[in-house]
Amino acid sequence: MILGVDFDNTIVCYDGIFHRVALERGLIPADLPQDKTTVRNHLRQIGREPDWTEMQGYVYGPRLIDAQPYPGVLDFFRTVVQQGIEVRIISHKTKHPFLGEQHDLHAAAWGWLEANGFFDPSRIGIRRDQVFLELTKESKHQRIGTAGCTHFIDDLPEFLLDPGFPAGVERIHFDPCLTAKPENGLRSAASWTQISTELLASPAVIALATKALGTDAIRVAPVSGGANNRLCHVRSADGEVMIKAYHHSPSDHRDRFAAEQRFYQLDLPQTAKPLAWDAENRLGAFTVIHGRKLATEEVTAADVDQCIQWVCELQTRREHSAARQVAPAADACPTMQDHVALLQRRVERLLKAESDHAAFRAFVTDELAPFAEKLIASIDSNGAKPPQVLSPSDFGFHNALKDSEGRFWFLDFEYAGWDDAAKLLCDYFCQPQVPVAIEHAPRFVSAMSKVTGESSLEARFLQLLPLHAAKWACILLNEFLKTDAERRKFAGLQDRRDNQLEKARQMLQKSRSYL
Repeated sequence: MILGVDFDNTIVCYDGIFHRVALERGLIPADLPQDKTTVRNHLRQIGREPDWTEMQGYVYGPRLIDAQPYPGVLDFFRTVVQQGIEVRIISHKTKHPFLGEQHDLHAAAWGWLEANGFFDPSRIGIRRDQVFLELTKESKHQRIGTAGCTHFIDDLPEFLLDPGFPAGVERIHFDPCLTAKPENGLRSAASWTQISTELLASPAVIALATKALGTDAIRVAPVSGGANNRLCHVRSADGEVMIKAYHHSPSDHRDRFAAEQRFYQLDLPQTAKPLAWDAENRLGAFTVIHGRKLATEEVTAADVDQCIQWVCELQTRREHSAARQVAPAADACPTMQDHVALLQRRVERLLKAESDHAAFRAFVTDELAPFAEKLIASIDSNGAKPPQVLSPSDFGFHNALKDSEGRFWFLDFEYAGWDDAAKLLCDYFCQPQVPVAIEHAPRFVSAMSKVTGESSLEARFLQLLPLHAAKWACILLNEFLKTDAERRKFAGLQDRRDNQLEKARQMLQKSRSYL
């Protein structure tokens, strides 16, 4: 990770100093709230715009030294340096004010950074060549790109949303006044404490990484991409490790940490090796797998066969002592009635969701719920209880990395446990992130029939496939549920409800095609 940070109104808080200078000049009443925006708006309302412009040059120049850093920002930079994270301060700042005395604004900024310990190794200790004061917005955009920033923090959403902002950089809106608009899709943070919590490794993460690597000389970099949890890639001179922080909240009853820890006790093939666990803080340390995720169009029959082989080999652990400690998978369906009830519960949750998103409400009420009702009525839920298998549950190429030799490594077992083989198969072919063509289903069904000895597996799979596709349409709408939105926020994901609604429409159409 290379972390870029804006300077004015992001690192430096100007609220107090603007209020003080305006009072000194007799421009505002003493009881005016002490924030920069209120001072600016007051002067504009009374026709003193030129005074405001001139005062900006004075404050950003000789009076900058009196401005205070935002609470927590100095601690943030100290932690960044301690964790070995590369940081850049990149600011759009003209050399001189537009109006009034021609103060050297760049010299003032360098002086403020010096006075607040940014270049002092005993306080913060960044290098001077990590600071860039750019004369134009365009050159600031360019600098963010050439500096290799992976994340950038700025107080101006319009800057972050500008078409010239470099692609691929994670944009974080620093929003202490809580003005963020969710519809703009930006990730926002109200304080430096929140940014520290979401971007930097906690002391518990550092301790577990130190234990796993056998040294405290480490460099930590958060990894983006997890939908429910947080990941950190930690390096030392002698090795590397991945730390996974598992989401947990009182409203989410599944213990993801415990489920994955128990599943890893099965000595899983072709997966990251667990190196250390921290149950108190719900952390796991794993070996690093070097590989890449496949795009949908890259998936071949040989790739699917590796998935089939992995699941079949997993079943050889069913009689191991560790398997007795494995709990049912998330939303396990030990009977046909459970499959039906699962779809009913998910539809009911969406119908009861407190959301003012009109398109979501209309889709669930007018399309999804009526279709699910007809589908459920068509399912024969009688019959004997099918045999249970060890299921990775959230299984597919979205949770797999292909290494340079063409071998797949499978990851993420927080939903894993005992379940119906038919549900495992349906979920594999319905998961929407890296879809697998249904033409590969006969080989997978045949292999699992041999493993389980269930002659009726193919018939049950075909019967349940449209039901689970409808279930996945519901899952894609979890963004509209409070508990799931909290998990996405924990993982640092942006609001993506409109995109998920469109995917749910497509999944419902797929469900219809399976009838």
